[in-house]
Amino acid sequence: MSERQITRDIAQYSDQDQPMHRWSLTVDGDTVSELWVDIATGEIRQVETPAEHQGNGYASALYRQAASDIEIYHAPETHRTYEGHRFARSVGGEALPCQHGCCDADPDFDEE
Repeated sequence: MSERQITRDIAQYSDQDQPMHRWSLTVDGDTVSELWVDIATGEIRQVETPAEHQGNGYASALYRQAASDIEIYHAPETHRTYEGHRFARSVGGEALPCQHGCCDADPDFDEE
């Protein structure tokens, strides 16, 4: 049986980014999914699961853990990628309102 572990820490996604909350899921010591959340707003900034690990519920497990730890929010619909929109619909939860006046009232998420 595989050993799975979810950990939480504060890290920088890249050298240009501010530190963020990071939840990581490891299976047998290999990181298979990460969820990054803005410390100030609780907005989900990034969800990453390599293609070979997708479809196993890893990102959803991270979302559930993060939501049980702190208040987290999806990005406004118009700020999401197609994949981000699918993820938000899949796991549910609240989204932040558009706060910068740049949002189009009708996001275009054509089914691919």
